[in-house]
Amino acid sequence: MNILLIFPPSTIYGADLTTPAVVPPLGLCYLGGYLEKHGYKNVTILDARSLSKGRVIREGNRALYGLKDDEIVEYIKKVDPDVIGISCMYTAYSGDTHRLAQTIKNMDKKIPIVVGGAHASTFPDLVLKDTNVDIVSHYEGEETFLEVVRSIENNKGFADVKGISYRENGTVIKNPAREFIEDLDTIPFPARHLVDMDLYLDNEPTTFGMRAPATTFITSRGCPQSCVFCTIKTVWDDMNFRSRSPKNVVDELEHLNKEYGIEEFYWMDDAAGTSKKRLIEICDEIIERKLDIKWTTPNGIAHWYLDEKVLDKMKAAGCYRVTFGMESGNLETRKYIGKPFPLEQATKMLAHANKIGLWTICTFIIGFPVEDEESIMDTIDYACSCGTDMAVFYLLCPHPGTDVYQDFQKDGLLDFEHILDPASFNSEQDFEEIGTRLGGSGASTNHLSPTQINDYVNLAYKRFFKNRLMNALNPVRTLRKIHSFEDLKYTIKVGKLGIESALQSIISKKFSSQKIAGERVAKKAEKDQEKFKNDIKLPFSPRLES
Repeated sequence: MNILLIFPPSTIYGADLTTPAVVPPLGLCYLGGYLEKHGYKNVTILDARSLSKGRVIREGNRALYGLKDDEIVEYIKKVDPDVIGISCMYTAYSGDTHRLAQTIKNMDKKIPIVVGGAHASTFPDLVLKDTNVDIVSHYEGEETFLEVVRSIENNKGFADVKGISYRENGTVIKNPAREFIEDLDTIPFPARHLVDMDLYLDNEPTTFGMRAPATTFITSRGCPQSCVFCTIKTVWDDMNFRSRSPKNVVDELEHLNKEYGIEEFYWMDDAAGTSKKRLIEICDEIIERKLDIKWTTPNGIAHWYLDEKVLDKMKAAGCYRVTFGMESGNLETRKYIGKPFPLEQATKMLAHANKIGLWTICTFIIGFPVEDEESIMDTIDYACSCGTDMAVFYLLCPHPGTDVYQDFQKDGLLDFEHILDPASFNSEQDFEEIGTRLGGSGASTNHLSPTQINDYVNLAYKRFFKNRLMNALNPVRTLRKIHSFEDLKYTIKVGKLGIESALQSIISKKFSSQKIAGERVAKKAEKDQEKFKNDIKLPFSPRLES
């Protein structure tokens, strides 16, 4: 049985067309590994976004990152799949999933299409209104997709498959929910061999990376927190949090280090530090095995779970940069968000991290419906005074399915329901609206307009970088970061980027934290584009080449 898993191209709308990250589609790789474990060897993954690395198709207010329809059709014809699974993670990109499904059905109406991911799990009924989609997989996909494949293979119906919605004789049927996999160690490592890892493994460190090649990894599923802006609880059924054992985690890191030569890892958990004991045990495993690796926590780590001992252990195990999800410097806003934790603890952890030579990033979100000028200024003031090496200020993205989206909807400030309905699928204007809003323009609140919110984000960067520039030459702070020649090179690199960013923010009316990095990525993309000359070589598996 031939199984094809597709990560769709991405259409991005707006003036600030940020390039999506080129990283392995871990969700599909997990599915592929699980299918292989259960005897299905003809599994193919098409990362239709990353295969066009270096090429961007721009048209008006939008940009397409990924293969064109004819390239995808060519690939599908060569694979000749018996079933296709499509990832639909984000509402802003849901239009790309539906357009892909339509392209596939125009080519061959008989191929069953299964859609899964965060958006599909949140809105299965709406997704199935698109008659090009046959089945929606809810929440965790490994066991569910395996049973769907077996049902198709044996020409059975789907009545006994838990965790799906499907269409039968024109009627949408929602089956009972599936129990979550309690022991994550039973799931094979992501089948990275099913993708072309050369696409993702550059020989040069990323803009803010220390080593190369680098990749992502995940050690848990779900999150014990319930933040109003996060879609996690809709994907993982509220508070369902599970984690892999420390040994299993480090087994994967060691495998990736030996198999692919990966020297830097991005710990992408939604809740990386929820257990001090587990975090220390993971660090001890790394130290005991003498793994010479570097790693960071880009998605943020909960400062209220940390202490000085944990930070010391993280540093000893190769961590060089820690991201704290602060969100706001205002207590009432943090209460609204679901993070009413005192800032004193965060400031203490930042101080210790700086003391032992860890680089620090604090992330903040501006644009909550309860925020006014005073509460936003509290955030800016804290960002400038807390001692973090870098602050990132995000515009709030009120994703459908989240509590904050419901608040916007209740107050009559935002409503995407008409866009999410497949009746609007042919309306590029509607997709542009949702893509632009969720992609960065922001939404009106009871207190502020999108323009005002953007102005506060720009002000936040200006003030932060002006403050950092004034303290850039602090010799004590700088020397604490340097414990080796590698640290010295990285400090010089980061210092140069920081000064460029500071000067840019001060002289520019509008500034994005990604601008400096984005310009560097763009230059590299131009070189890649020249190299590939738009001639995409599709990585077919050996069985297909024969």
